[in-house]
Amino acid sequence: MKRDVTITNPVLQGVFPDPSWMWHNNEAWLVTSSFGQVPGLPIHTSRDLSHWQRRCSAIDEEMARRLFLKYIRTDNHGIFAPTIREFGDAIIIVSTVMEVMVDKALADGADPDEINRLRAANGNFALVSRDDGLTWEGPHWIKGAVGNDPDFFIDADGTTWWTASRPSSSPRWPFQSDIWMRKLDTERWRLEGPERIIWHGAVEGATWAESPHIFLKDGTYYLLAAEAGTERRHAQSVARSDSLNACYYENNSRNPILTHRTLGEGFPVQNVGHSDMLRDDNGDWWGVCLGSRVVEGYSFMGREPFVFPIVWEDGWPVFTPGDALLRRRIIRGQENTRHGYQLGDIASQEGKNETDRDRHIEQINPNDYLMLPTQPQWIWTRVDDFDYEVLFNPTLMHEARIQQNRDVFASITTDSDSSSVVACISNKGTVQEIGRTALHHDEWYSVRLVGRSVRFAQVPAPNCIPNTEHPLLVGKGAAAVESVAAGGWPVINGGLDIPDSSFAYADAAFLSTESAGGYIGCLAGVR
Repeated sequence: MKRDVTITNPVLQGVFPDPSWMWHNNEAWLVTSSFGQVPGLPIHTSRDLSHWQRRCSAIDEEMARRLFLKYIRTDNHGIFAPTIREFGDAIIIVSTVMEVMVDKALADGADPDEINRLRAANGNFALVSRDDGLTWEGPHWIKGAVGNDPDFFIDADGTTWWTASRPSSSPRWPFQSDIWMRKLDTERWRLEGPERIIWHGAVEGATWAESPHIFLKDGTYYLLAAEAGTERRHAQSVARSDSLNACYYENNSRNPILTHRTLGEGFPVQNVGHSDMLRDDNGDWWGVCLGSRVVEGYSFMGREPFVFPIVWEDGWPVFTPGDALLRRRIIRGQENTRHGYQLGDIASQEGKNETDRDRHIEQINPNDYLMLPTQPQWIWTRVDDFDYEVLFNPTLMHEARIQQNRDVFASITTDSDSSSVVACISNKGTVQEIGRTALHHDEWYSVRLVGRSVRFAQVPAPNCIPNTEHPLLVGKGAAAVESVAAGGWPVINGGLDIPDSSFAYADAAFLSTESAGGYIGCLAGVR
């Protein structure tokens, strides 16, 4: 008998973009992009798709050094769009490190031979674990690879294949991309044999066909590919072929099979696409994709992973059957349902569920700290709620921030000359002071992102007083819910007109991905 569990989306909160997953040893293994963050390529596992735990990270400080993450050009570069798969008895992750400043790395003493291998692979690499994620070999630079968003596929005959995306060399329309495929020699980690271009997108004029994944089911090969870029027009499509290395993959006439672009700018989940599939031990198929939760058109938490059911009809996968949109909650394991899931009519409960939480302060476990090689003096964590603050004490810290990238942030620090606590915002490198208050060394202060406002305030001392080695404390609350949209998604109040005791506040739109640009979301940190 299947046990009922409720999957609540997104299954991971905060900056966990570009999800890929597989079913391995009776569990789902999910990996996400990490850009310049260390630990990087975080892997979470779940037996029921509802309760997730961080299993490991494929990139530690030593692997980050080998991948030259210290030398990425901006915060929006680094480790892009991984794929995770079984590789015999091992696990393999393939990915791309983007925009390494190789001249600077060489000037700092990097091994020229290793730089040449990176160049020959155009940043494409594989990491292999033979002990279920405890240790990782690599990077194995993939000689001859171009583009990004690689996929790793093992055919029924044991041959291994590399599929990836790149800009078309002879585009027939702006931003046309090629999905291409070549055989991969996993002994020498290089591509061999002829290249096949198998896809440009579901429709004529489709832009940015990317994030391909190949599957074999019942003798038919399926290609998943996203298109239109990670923004409001993002969508997921599927094609199929009787031959893996074919010049033509049949387009599904129902494409795109997943998108929120038809729901309008006001819908609270946007940018949906970049999907992967797995089949669990019950024989049920499930998908994961990225999406962005927004407040009045702005997203602050970046791209997050959302889970949805899949059924098969007429030889094609049907994503999110029944209503064609992502659901806030899905009941998995209903014995009396046909496909192992039940959507249910639970929208009316969502508003209460979102506002019924008490505000609380928590100390981030040092094992969960994120480091950015480009900002080595800081420790970070992901902003993962609509009401989120980072705490600041002048005795323990020099500065606290919520940032989208190193040039876009809201910070609180001290001015010892005037004995003040100072609130600043930086919008694309232009720093502006927006308020200050009297400095008291035994008091606590915070930078708080709530709705689409950022607020600076003196706050009560937390019950858990950190020492100087572990100073990252954050507060979480429940932002005001205006209404509930289709799928059970709360519509969050922007909060610009809600009075409080802040000594400074601002419209936080500048902290959003829409304003700042790029691919990441907000982090909270101290130094």
